[in-house]
Amino acid sequence: MVLLTFLLLIPTLADDIDQVTQTQVQKHELFLTAYLYSLHWSKNSSTGKEFNDTHRAYGLEYIYDTTYSLTYNHFINSRGVDVDVVGAGYLFDLYEGKFGLHLIGGYQEGYCFDGLLSSVECTNGKDNTGPFVLPLLYYKHKYFKLDFFTNSDMVAFRFNIKIY
Repeated sequence: MVLLTFLLLIPTLADDIDQVTQTQVQKHELFLTAYLYSLHWSKNSSTGKEFNDTHRAYGLEYIYDTTYSLTYNHFINSRGVDVDVVGAGYLFDLYEGKFGLHLIGGYQEGYCFDGLLSSVECTNGKDNTGPFVLPLLYYKHKYFKLDFFTNSDMVAFRFNIKIY
């Protein structure tokens, strides 16, 4: 009788185990930054010239469980200076994992800031390193991810190709 009861319960237990396993599966994604473009509303106040809008960017972004991210990017900023950025982020899903807000914070080397969001020309004695916080809107496709970000002077997008 006990054996018969056990045999009848096995399918129910297997379903419960499958449900637990499915909820614990963690998704890993790896993206290669292939392009970074920015469009500026004004000219460089220090030089009077147009800002650099193509940045020769490269980098990697690792996303764990569709929620947490680690990122590294190297690019030439709008003022023509090499920049390295290392950060960790959190993705807030707004629509079925395809569209949302990505908040990244970390450490950068290459920008000089006047206040929280205003980058300025680096002059002698100005520190070009420090922490940063960057909110982005993202669109994620099966094969790529687009990030959009802005401040009072420009709008930019970053194109990432999914490699894993």
